[in-house]
Amino acid sequence: MAVRGRPRDEAARERIVTAATSLFVRDGYVSITVGAIAEEAEVAVKTIYAAYGSKLGLLSAAHDHAVAGSTEPTPLLAHAWVRSLADAESVEAAWADAAAHLAESTARSAPILTVIHAAAADPGVAELQAELRRQRHGFSLGLARILLRLPGAVPRSGTSRVADVLYATVTAESYSLFVTERGWTIEQWREWAHDTVARELTANAAPA
Repeated sequence: MAVRGRPRDEAARERIVTAATSLFVRDGYVSITVGAIAEEAEVAVKTIYAAYGSKLGLLSAAHDHAVAGSTEPTPLLAHAWVRSLADAESVEAAWADAAAHLAESTARSAPILTVIHAAAADPGVAELQAELRRQRHGFSLGLARILLRLPGAVPRSGTSRVADVLYATVTAESYSLFVTERGWTIEQWREWAHDTVARELTANAAPA
């Protein structure tokens, strides 16, 4: 979700978003003030408002930072690793690479997405959550189209189903359930997500 602007100083941007993420995850969205974030980041309150517009804008920026691993907002489908998938030798190789990237991104973003979910009674946060879900499904659809053009792809039920399985499988929700709640290792969760989607992409994948 786009923000109004950002401090020119990369170090300041990093401090602001890191401070916001830490405080939101520790204490929740509702109880944290912009003043507390400014104090933690060692910047003026007006700097945060000028850059992100509101506490909600900062929550959105914290999410984007967690997903991308950078303060530079880049649509997921525009990332270099996604663009490179089209040159993969097979759908299996492309999905293995994509699954590794998505697992890393999901592990980073799960804490802030949990914050967003917990604060969704706030109308602004609910709107942000809905928008992030629309964006994620759009990414899933784009990724499905890339994968299904590759050698070895034999989809069971077409692009829409593959996109839906991607959308529902490689998620902060599944990460939180398996890793945080049930004690799976990140690698066990990544393998489960990989295998679940792989069954939708090729005829050779073992049935569930």
